[in-house]
Amino acid sequence: MPMEPTELRLTIGSRFEDLELVDSVTETILKYIGIAEDDQEHTSLAIREAAANAIEHGNGVGSDKRVSVSMKLHADRLTVRVRDEGDGFDPANVPDPLAPENLMKPRGRGIFLSRRFVDEVDYEFENGTVMILRKRLAVAAEADDSSDE
Repeated sequence: MPMEPTELRLTIGSRFEDLELVDSVTETILKYIGIAEDDQEHTSLAIREAAANAIEHGNGVGSDKRVSVSMKLHADRLTVRVRDEGDGFDPANVPDPLAPENLMKPRGRGIFLSRRFVDEVDYEFENGTVMILRKRLAVAAEADDSSDE
């Protein structure tokens, strides 16, 4: 029987202090899913960076704006949508943090890290920016098969 997707929604203010709530919820969800500890840390970092970018770059740390985070658990993947209320941006124009002129800059790695630590990153631009992160999950049957090797 296919699993019905389960979704959790969280709305925070555009304050960096609110990232602690995002972290706490993310860690709880990832532990519940039961993914490997390294994957938990990497996925958590990707989600935190997306939320931090939404606060800072999307909303300009505006006290009148919110960031919404939804986490949808499917049988084979976790889909996270982080929405800001800003004007949007062109992901193709984000500087490459690995370019020699950017290596020593203390910032500018959030999108890069998110792309490295989840399987897919997409964007939607309507009423703000939505960064969509997808992390594939090991299917229980696959996990059982790998223990035989």
